[in-house]
Amino acid sequence: MISRLCSALIKSGTSIPLKHSTVLPIEPFNFMFSSWKENIDLTLSDLRLKAITLLAFSLMLRPSDIAPKALFFDNLTGETRKFIFSTNMIEFNSEGLKVSFLGIKNDAQRSGFQVFLPSAPNSKLDPVAAIKDYITRTEPYRTDEGVFLSLNKPYKAISAASVSKILEKAISMAGLAGQGFSAKSFRPTGATRAIDGGIDPEVVQKMGRWKCTEVFREHYVHSKTPRAYTQTILGHV
Repeated sequence: MISRLCSALIKSGTSIPLKHSTVLPIEPFNFMFSSWKENIDLTLSDLRLKAITLLAFSLMLRPSDIAPKALFFDNLTGETRKFIFSTNMIEFNSEGLKVSFLGIKNDAQRSGFQVFLPSAPNSKLDPVAAIKDYITRTEPYRTDEGVFLSLNKPYKAISAASVSKILEKAISMAGLAGQGFSAKSFRPTGATRAIDGGIDPEVVQKMGRWKCTEVFREHYVHSKTPRAYTQTILGHV
């Protein structure tokens, strides 16, 4: 009953049960981005793809986390508007970046989520550096506060559908097209790799903004039993 209730709350009344998304192998992405030029020499399209992909892995993002679908009433204009993942929701420091999420799934009270993402030592695989460089390079084209912008005028914040297409393009560029992966695969991949890497599950759940532990563990962590499991339990017998 508790599991069903959690699922209902998280899925906001949908009748289709939660399904496991396929976990991506991350090595092809690491190889691809490592072979690319430095951020300053990439096209804006490639830099945007790289930043979104690395962020999707490390913060276990849905496309709608980057492009929220929720609406709010603007008291100043009297209009109903969409939430925007904006530059003022990102704060850089010497150790990484602090990200605030508003109007996303699981944020029913509109209180938001705030997480801290440390920098990675390899600059070519560092989501913090990629986002910072992308924001800096797109500053001359920025007409609103959106973090990730369209490539054409008027350079508005991209939609969740556009984020999905970018992530699916990254999958294809990494040589993984046609293998059952989709934009929804990044969230469980980040969660599974974090747990398999020994990171505290409570930290992973907080970073991924899951409010229900059962949904997090049953539907997003797809760890496999390690080959050394039995030997670890029983020792050398």
